[in-house]
Amino acid sequence: MQTENVKQEGSEHYKTGGTEPIDLYAAGGFLQGFAIGSIIKYAFRNRSGAMNVKDLNKIKHYCDILISYEKGSV
Repeated sequence: MQTENVKQEGSEHYKTGGTEPIDLYAAGGFLQGFAIGSIIKYAFRNRSGAMNVKDLNKIKHYCDILISYEKGSV
């Protein structure tokens, strides 16, 4: 997944104002840690029962970011 694809799957409120957070995380060298933390956050808040599809899709999105990061695409 290329950087532009990762951005396209993000929420619209992140696409205004010039610099997107994912660009800052990548430039600062902490995109991997941010993605892992986000996966943990969405999994942890749903630990008491069945996870909802919205949160599962968010976990998947952050997994896609990690895959792109490991491939050098982000």
